Amino acid sequence: MTDDLSNLGLECSEDWVPFPLSGTLDLDHWATYQAKDLVERYERDGEKGNARLLTRDLKRAAADCRTRDPLGAFGWYVSGHQSVAAVLELDAIQPDDTYPEVSLALLTESMSARDFGEPDVRETRLPLGDAVRIRQNLVEERKRLLGPRPVIRTLFYGIRPATTDAAVTLLVSWTEPVLDEPLEGIVDGIAQTLSL
Repeated sequence: MTDDLSNLGLECSEDWVPFPLSGTLDLDHWATYQAKDLVERYERDGEKGNARLLTRDLKRAAADCRTRDPLGAFGWYVSGHQSVAAVLELDAIQPDDTYPEVSLALLTESMSARDFGEPDVRETRLPLGDAVRIRQNLVEERKRLLGPRPVIRTLFYGIRPATTDAAVTLLVSWTEPVLDEPLEGIVDGIAQTLSL
């Protein structure tokens, strides 16, 4: 089997902005130009965008994704909104001495949290391979000493492609409850497009 994941890809709408994750690309420069593109897209959609706020948010979101070093990351920018609505990260889990096989059962156990009861876990089949889909809400760490602990909403896919020993993972997170239903449908559609 091959462990080459360099051709890992997905298809998503222009609402999903790809974040630069590695290399020497200057985030300030990138965020400034990406914000300009978003303002233009918003205008085409009949909405207003604030380039200054979008620049700051793009830089923050991309920098946050860089701390986890995924294979790919995208931010969902809904026309008229000045901050990212959801973040999608694509990654892989390689087998090692502790876990010589990355199975769907292992993915389910390691990616399930019970902050709000049992997660919604479903085994499914995607074009890329057998998969587990986990929808759950998590409690995030406090941002301030006395502040509330925000609820993070997540949809995770762990896929076992036949061509590699690694598992491919797709994780989307958001905070607004009103996005639950539309995002689940959008992410389920994106998961169907994953390819190697």
